[in-house]
Amino acid sequence: MKKTKILLLVLTLCLFLYASLSASTSSEFSAHKAKKIEFFLKKIAKSKKTKVFLRRGSFSEDELNSYLNLVYAKRYAPEVKYMKLKLKEKNQISGTMKVKLLGKKYKDVPSFLRDFEIEFSGTIESTKYRMRYLFEDLKINGANFSPELLDEAFGAAQGRVKDKKSLFDWFDFLPGIKKIATDYKKITFFY
Repeated sequence: MKKTKILLLVLTLCLFLYASLSASTSSEFSAHKAKKIEFFLKKIAKSKKTKVFLRRGSFSEDELNSYLNLVYAKRYAPEVKYMKLKLKEKNQISGTMKVKLLGKKYKDVPSFLRDFEIEFSGTIESTKYRMRYLFEDLKINGANFSPELLDEAFGAAQGRVKDKKSLFDWFDFLPGIKKIATDYKKITFFY
């Protein structure tokens, strides 16, 4: 009888530990952390004062990943189902992104290209109000691709478009941000 109670207690404890571990890994992103960056970005976007000196706001890698997955991707890139960045020193960033192309908009895309995972590493460059990402390494579904060759194929696929896009194009920051910089597990927004 005593051995049964001890065994039952150990089994209950193991189930509790397993449940708590699986819950913590399934909720990798935090709404609270995402809201910190969202509040910061909304605040600087509303500010109309011209500043003589740059100000800065720094956030952790976890806060950035939470914002990208819970706010940014849902609002601006619904095709991105998951994104995880690893911030390194001197504006080096690597990461993984899961993309699913669904709906009428992508009906002409072959089915084997509608669900894929991208692993990448490279460097960001930023100037006043703009940024671009320079790929150094790029894998799609585990296969290595030359970023330059993929960019050429991307350009050719755009056909008769007047202003063709490139993987290496500069893009504008959200309002208020002037430049960004990364350090180990940290990003700094200058405004």
